[in-house]
Formats: sequence, C-alpha cells, structure tokens
Amino acid sequence: MRDTFTADTSDDRIPPMPWLEYHDEVTSQWYTLLKGNPEEDAIQAFLELHPAMVPGGSGDVGPGGHHGSEMGAVFTRPKLKGGGRDFFPDFMWVTRSSGLITPILIEIEKPSKRWFTKAGRPTADFTAAHDQLNDWRSWFERDENGSLFRSTFLLGERYANRPLRPQYVLIYGRQSEFDLSGGHNNPDEIRHKRDGQLRPDEAFMTFDSLRPRYDHACSITVMMTAKGPQAYAFSPVYQTSPSHTGHDALTLGDPMEALGRTVMMSDERKAYLAERWAHWREKELAAKLDPSRTYPRSLGRE
Repeated sequence: MRDTFTADTSDDRIPPMPWLEYHDEVTSQWYTLLKGNPEEDAIQAFLELHPAMVPGGSGDVGPGGHHGSEMGAVFTRPKLKGGGRDFFPDFMWVTRSSGLITPILIEIEKPSKRWFTKAGRPTADFTAAHDQLNDWRSWFERDENGSLFRSTFLLGERYANRPLRPQYVLIYGRQSEFDLSGGHNNPDEIRHKRDGQLRPDEAFMTFDSLRPRYDHACSITVMMTAKGPQAYAFSPVYQTSPSHTGHDALTLGDPMEALGRTVMMSDERKAYLAERWAHWREKELAAKLDPSRTYPRSLGRE
C-alpha cells in the first residue's frame, strides 16, 4: 500500500511572515541592540530567538556542512562533558556533508570589547576569548570525547560513523575598530595582524557581519536537557514540511513552550504550526509502526 505525505496548500492556511520583511525588521532590531552597548547575555538572548542570525548552519563555515544540521537545530549553551574539563559554548551547530560531521562551536563576547590596544597589542579580553577555542579543540582531541559527542549530539543515524571535524568561531568586537576612525594608525595592518592569528579550523567575525540567512530560515534553537533535546524557540519564519517535520516532532516533543517564546510570529501562525507539528508527528509515528507501507513525501513547506 502507498500513502503520500503532502504539504498543506489550502488558501486558508496561515502563512509565515515574508522573508524580506523579516530580514529587514530583524536587521533593524539587531543594529538598535548593538548601538545600546549590550552585555553578552542580551546578545545571547536575541540570537536564541533568531537562529537564522547564527552563522555556521549551512556550510558557510568550515570545510563541509552543506547538508545542514539535523532538524535545522542550533544548540544554545550545550554542555561538552567528558574527559577533562566541561565546557559550554554559546552556540553550536552540528552540520553534515557526504563525508564529514562538522560541529560548529561559537563563542560570543560583549560587542564593545576591542581586539587590540592602541599600541597594536591583542587585548587581554581578545586573548582570553580566543583561548576558549583552544579549550574546545583540546576537548575534541581526547578520543573518548568524540564518542560521547556522537552519542549526545548526533540526532540522526545516517551520519553517525562519519569523521568529526570541528570548527571554532569567535564573534567579537565591531567592524568600526578597523575603520580609519577606529583608534589605530594603520587599521589594515591591524586587521591583517588579527587574521594572522587564525588557525585553519577557526573563523573570526565581528557582530556587524551577522545577518539573517535565508538558508537558516527554518532553523530551531534547541536546548540539550537530561531528557534529550528540546525546542527552545522557532525561527520567526519557520515552516513545517512533509519531508522532515514528523521526525523533528518525534525527536523534540511538544512545541508549545518554544512557540510561546518565539517572537515576531502571530498567535494564529503559532496555532497553525502547532497543529501541523502534531499532524506530522502522528503521520511519522504511523509510518514507523507499519514499516511494510511506503510513504512518498512531496516537496513544499507550510
């Protein structure tokens, strides 16, 4: 027997906010936040609600990851627990490609921190932030930690045996430090000096470089709990799909608390997503309980 997973195309469905409208609004909010000299926690809270702003989820960082992350999930403050010290990156994608698993670990700092002193020396703040990436690298270099990472954060079985090649991202400071009015006599030389400190598995970004990415539009901010992964917030332009939502719903469970936190989304759209989330969960569960049937899945988002 055959059944088809088909996207809802009815005229009365509640569509998401148009992407360009979202892009312009969230970008405006982002720069308003940066102008207010925010603390790191305020930056963290904003990005948790706008996972499309977090770089690294679609092969845009590192050597792989163009298959994206399982469920479009970016983890907020995941715990790296194993041999040696425990660490809590601010964000982490776990992206996939045909030959690699590429965890993207991200450190953020208060945006007003400077990269270099007036004398052209790395500031103590920058040195300490950069050293966080070394800590994470050392964690992954312990053989036993790779196995622990796989069992904790690889949420799908298709890629479980592919090699891990982590990448480390530091989001730090403002682009204005490298402008002519940024306090350095030769800003190009300072920028070159900064980039010369990069290791092959690292990326440096300023907070000004962050933009909402369309290929992250259907991302979810996820927290890893003692009971497993749980949705924390949906991208405001998130859409369900016959191809993946059932699996995501079975993995993440009840979406209501996450939808409650989600911003820039109408109550009607939240209710529609909750209904479709439950619909695809039941469809996926039925498919798992009757493996003798095939379920072709149509393309499309809702």
